Amino acid sequence: MKTSFLTIAALTSFCAVAAHAQSADMSSFAEDTVFGSAGYTSTDGEVLYQTLCAGCHMPGGEGAVGAGHYPALSGNPNLEYSAYPITLIVNGQAGMPAFGTFLNDEQIVALTTYLQTGLGNSFEPDATLETVANSRPVEPEDTNKAEHE
Repeated sequence: MKTSFLTIAALTSFCAVAAHAQSADMSSFAEDTVFGSAGYTSTDGEVLYQTLCAGCHMPGGEGAVGAGHYPALSGNPNLEYSAYPITLIVNGQAGMPAFGTFLNDEQIVALTTYLQTGLGNSFEPDATLETVANSRPVEPEDTNKAEHE
């Protein structure tokens, strides 16, 4: 009987929370998150790494294997030239999400520079705003617009 009471109490609490969340105004929520409309404002490469990358690639860049394979970034020869990490950061690949939709070009340069010079790496930083801009997908031309005006 005690177990039944606890189960009913838990279900009632859960339903009340779910109903409140469904009716709550969520417009301010997006502004307070990394992926929200306000965007992510840090321009410090290390801060960006620790906030966005370390969860998978680990704080020291050592990588991980578990639910997926997260390559080590410390001592990774693929980081010698910036075009490779910039392309992955902007567009994503396989299990890595694309961050180009909410990081601006300056932030991606800062993050790439940190990947090349931090985490025990000593590559010559060569990331530029032009490289980032060239890695972004080109907006397709809307060929239907003129037809429907």
